[in-house]
Amino acid sequence: MFLRFRHASIRFRLLLASTTVQMVLLSLLLANSVRLMNNAASASLDTTISQNSSMLHAMATTYGEQQRYGELQDILGELLLGANEGLVYVRIVAPDQTPLVSAGRPDIDALPEPTVIRTGFFEGVLGNEIVHVRHPLLLPRNEVGLLQFGVSVSGLAAARRAITEQGLAIALSEIVLTFLLLSTIGYLLTRNLGQLLAGSKAIADGHLEHRVPSKGHDELSVISRHFNIMAATLQRRVAELQDTATRLRISEERHALAMRGANDGLWDWDIPAGTAYYSDRFCEILGLPSGGLASSPEAFLDYIHPDELTEYRERMIEHLKGDSAQFMMEHRVRLPDGNYRWVLTRGVARRSNTPRISRMAGSISDIDMRKRAEEQLIHDALHDGLTGLPNRALFIEHVNHALAQRRRDSDDMIAVVAINLERFSLVNDSYGHAVGDELLRRAAAHIKASLREGDVAARVGGDQFAVLLNDLASSADALRISETLIALPSFAVPTADRILHPRCRIGIALSEAEGEDAQALLRDADNALHKARQSDTSPIEFFHASMHTQAVRALQLESDLRWALAHGGLAVHYQPIVALSDRRTASFEALVRWPHATHGLLAPSEFIPLAETLDLIHDLGMEVLRIACADMRNWKNRPESLRARVSVNLSARQLARPALATELLAIVDRNGLPHDQVRFEVTESLLARPDSPATRSLRELRNAGIEILIDDFGTGYSALSYLHTMPCNQVKLDGSFVSSITEDHRLQAIVRRSIELAHDLGMTVVAECIEDARQFEVLRELGCDYGQGYYFSHPLNRDQTLQWLEQESAKAST
Repeated sequence: MFLRFRHASIRFRLLLASTTVQMVLLSLLLANSVRLMNNAASASLDTTISQNSSMLHAMATTYGEQQRYGELQDILGELLLGANEGLVYVRIVAPDQTPLVSAGRPDIDALPEPTVIRTGFFEGVLGNEIVHVRHPLLLPRNEVGLLQFGVSVSGLAAARRAITEQGLAIALSEIVLTFLLLSTIGYLLTRNLGQLLAGSKAIADGHLEHRVPSKGHDELSVISRHFNIMAATLQRRVAELQDTATRLRISEERHALAMRGANDGLWDWDIPAGTAYYSDRFCEILGLPSGGLASSPEAFLDYIHPDELTEYRERMIEHLKGDSAQFMMEHRVRLPDGNYRWVLTRGVARRSNTPRISRMAGSISDIDMRKRAEEQLIHDALHDGLTGLPNRALFIEHVNHALAQRRRDSDDMIAVVAINLERFSLVNDSYGHAVGDELLRRAAAHIKASLREGDVAARVGGDQFAVLLNDLASSADALRISETLIALPSFAVPTADRILHPRCRIGIALSEAEGEDAQALLRDADNALHKARQSDTSPIEFFHASMHTQAVRALQLESDLRWALAHGGLAVHYQPIVALSDRRTASFEALVRWPHATHGLLAPSEFIPLAETLDLIHDLGMEVLRIACADMRNWKNRPESLRARVSVNLSARQLARPALATELLAIVDRNGLPHDQVRFEVTESLLARPDSPATRSLRELRNAGIEILIDDFGTGYSALSYLHTMPCNQVKLDGSFVSSITEDHRLQAIVRRSIELAHDLGMTVVAECIEDARQFEVLRELGCDYGQGYYFSHPLNRDQTLQWLEQESAKAST
């Protein structure tokens, strides 16, 4: 702080000193005035208290002897009515604290403590301050009571505050006037000094032409004239120095020209003399010791890569002719160990008014790391980081190049092979990604080693590879090469003490059409691979045009199925279930059908697996139940004889839903159907675990009064150990039993025992796929309760079902 004050201007120091003195003196004067005023106010307050005390004591004694406290209170109340200054309240209290007189300030309930009038009391007095005074009072019968009254000092406080504010205003006005007066005087005294200061700063900033005004004949004016003489002399000397610097810049032109094009190593070519200068860094970049390069322009040419030497010469000639502003070229130079390093050579020729060029200088930079990094980036962008094989983009480029070559001058065909590792995700999930990565690397090495020269292998997906086979005489060559790729080398898993024997599935697409491209070939190979993955017999499949058609049709069906589910495009057909004893219709099974606008009526086998794949099977099942319930609601209005129960199939994915029973019952109840009119069929294998979500959902449905049927009984997990726990009312014998039951007597025995077992457990039995009368007779003789199949009826649409019921009703009435 002291150092900053020392560097302050004279004017500022003068103003600061005078203002400080004024503030100190005025503060002392104001403080003394306040002290005197406080003393006067205290004296006035003492007088007021004494007068009021004497008056009130006399009145209390006079009226107290006569016990006229009520009159005294009335007199004092009128006296104090509306009082805001002076005496404001009076209280007389008996020795037992019983109030005798209470005048003024009715808001005071309890007696306030008496006020202690201390030194500096008026510093804390507010406008409404009251001084409370308490004296003992002699009452009749020599009792000593209390006389307390309050005196307002608001007037004294307001007067003191007004006097203080006026004093402060006068003091501030005096300080401001003094500041303005001294500022004017200081400005007049220091104006010339300020001009000298501005002049010295201008000279310091380089403005040598600046001059200071010099008026008058005082000492400061003389100093100003001497300052101007000094500035003129300095300006002349600086001009001389600038002229010297210009001449030095011309003499150092060679160095400046070299530095202009220099980056690392410098070179300078004296064209008329035929000599060249190479710096030490230049030689270092070439792997040579300092001075290891001969001083001739041709010496450097011997180190340039032969493939780039011609281009180097051509660019140099173009620059010397003036066709380019600067010579610049990235090229390789040979090192003493025979390796090559990337460098950037730059240079600029010096051109004068004559057509001849006398000199050229430049630099050479080591860019080997940057070039190798660029090459690595390009390699990484087109290759798989794990296996080192080309990626999909580079593979597509290779295939397009091969197709173009075939169209030009080759009659041989090419093939694109899509390869997929079997159960790769299982390896990843079981042994970890490290083992999965090792499997991919080994598969890539095996594929690469099995190929011929000129063939290309690539990794185009997570566990999928692709191979381009060139110059094939026939499809047999592609098949022979693909067969070598099926079985991959086995390898031991380090962490699991297991040996893996990986295998592949392969799809092959041959180039046969002229208009084919790489994307189409790879797509066709993927379609063939998809078929190979679904095949149980052949791990290799060739692409056929029908595969593409099937793939396109599957995509179209997917879109159409979503639309059909959203807009009610599905239909339900009903197949009768007949009592074998009298051939009367007992119930129906609801079977979904899809009346497609393009492909006609589609069977479930064409779209049910698609719904499973797309995770739409629950939506499809709920749609079938809604349609069936709506039809049964319409049948409900028919006579009792035309009503029939309907069973709806439930899929495995539906039964995995925890709230399935609630969803199903909501649809049934929404249509107002009795619970015993709807039945649900489930596959036997879903009931193998009694504690599964499927079993819990089915128990909830049974408890709600809905019957459960076991479909495909005998083909899955049939066992006496859990048959008694199945929450079902009826079992349906699978059609595989019925097809051979007329010739196979052992099968008849199995069916007979199954029927008897179901009856013992309180279940009825339905036989599916009854096709002829002989099967019907055998099953009836074996005690089967119901039958279903084409022997009785094909699945019927809604109207045909109603006609069937009407015919059944007519038969029953005759």
